[in-house]
Amino acid sequence: MLFLSTLNRNFNRLTSIVFYSWRFNKWGSFSILYKPDSLCGTKQIDIGKRVHIRKGARLEAHGENADIPTIEIGDGTSIHNYFHCGAAKSVKIGKNVLIAGRVYITDHDHVFDDKDNPPVRAGLIAHPVVINDEVWIGEGAAILKGVTIGKRAVIGTNAVVTRDVPPNAVVGGVPAKIIRFLEFKTYIF
Repeated sequence: MLFLSTLNRNFNRLTSIVFYSWRFNKWGSFSILYKPDSLCGTKQIDIGKRVHIRKGARLEAHGENADIPTIEIGDGTSIHNYFHCGAAKSVKIGKNVLIAGRVYITDHDHVFDDKDNPPVRAGLIAHPVVINDEVWIGEGAAILKGVTIGKRAVIGTNAVVTRDVPPNAVVGGVPAKIIRFLEFKTYIF
């Protein structure tokens, strides 16, 4: 069984290199992208080392005006099924971040209060998103424009994050609110 697991992992790694890695601005060693649903603006997307992105991902870097949108995914990050990341300005995901399935991260909104234009033609409002190292984002969460999430924060399942999250905070709800802070114990061996 171990042999088949290793063979499958190497096959997926080879598939990622052959079909996807050359499309991106930066592709880290040992990274794997499993059958994405949509890739847009890949020359503005950086993938770190040992990043695993499961099937159904949508990575979309598209902007307006002079902004060149960027998406950065740090080393060791694990992203599960049906992840959607849209950048009109900048989305930065740190190192060793754990992102569950169906998570949506965006740095922009469509303008909808322009009475002369429908939202599809009215433009975008964009503010960068920063997710620091070692964050855990639960199933179905949404991270919206202008948010910074501090190191080691936990975002609860189906939370909608509209404001900054401090380091070591656990947040949940719609909109997300701080539930508590994590306290880490130091063990001496």
